[in-house]
This record gives sequence, C-alpha cells and structure tokens, in this order.
Amino acid sequence: MKKFSLVLFSILFTGLCFSQKNYTTKSGQIKFFSNTAIEDVEAINNQVFCSINTITGKVQFAVLIKGFSFENALMQKHFNEEEYLHSDKYPKANFVGQIKNFNPVIFQKNGTYSVTVLGNLTLHGVTKQITVTGTISFQEGKVTIKSKFNVKLVDYKITVPEGISNSIAVAVDCTLQ
Repeated sequence: MKKFSLVLFSILFTGLCFSQKNYTTKSGQIKFFSNTAIEDVEAINNQVFCSINTITGKVQFAVLIKGFSFENALMQKHFNEEEYLHSDKYPKANFVGQIKNFNPVIFQKNGTYSVTVLGNLTLHGVTKQITVTGTISFQEGKVTIKSKFNVKLVDYKITVPEGISNSIAVAVDCTLQ
C-alpha cells in the first residue's frame, strides 16, 4: 500500500509540475517620456525580461538601466551617470507583482483582458508598492502585456534639476511565448 501511495503521489506531483506554465521573453520593451521646460526626455529599452505565470498570475519584469537608448547622446550619458540613475551602483530596475482577482481562463481563451497588478517596483535601490493597470492579450498561445503608468522620481530618491519634470510616463509592452 505504501508503494502505491508513493507512486500515486509521484504521478500527481509530476502532473502539477508540468501543468504550471510560464511565458517569458528577453525582448520586451519599456519606453519612458518626460516633458520638461528645456526639452522632452524620451528613451526606449528593447531588452526587457518579462515573465508571467499562467497558473498563479505572478508577473515579473527586469530591465538593465544602461539598456535605455536616447536620441541625444549627452542625455543618455547624464541619465546613466551620477546625475540621475547611477546605473553603475543600481544597474537594474525590477517589478514583481500579482494580478488581482486572477482567473487562469484568460490564458485558455483568445482575447484581450483588462488587469490590475499589485506589486513592488525597485528602482534606484528603493522598493515601493505600486498598482498598475493594463491589458493581457492571449492569441493562439502568444501573450502580450501592455501597461502605462507614471513613476514619481522623488519616491525613488532620484533628484532632478530645476525645470525638469519630477514624474515620468512609463509604457511597458512585452510579447511572450
């Protein structure tokens, strides 16, 4: 009887392990934009790690700060150095969150679904809990996540000179397979 129970447990446990599905990509995209009195600041990063678990609704993003590219080379230099994000000291930004009222059905039926995600954003060595809204599209086994939200730089101990906006608009766009 012990052998049978152990075999049955092993079969059930193996089934649970294989039923968990993670969609990931290393080529997600994050853009940010800030309107300032001097000039607009805009950058893009196309090397964003994104992951979503279709069983639990856990969502993760990670981005290398030095991966952001600007049209203005001097702006990129200031962004990465001592003046703003100190990318040598704080090389990554991370977000780990959970879809509120998660229903795994969104990964079984083609469509676009509105979601709210509660999670922790770590930027410049500071972690803050944030809530973001967005959409998850599921089409023929392909998942696309989109979200737009604002980040207040002062919340993450990022100092900005006079005349520069204290908030940036962030747009996340990840396609996962």
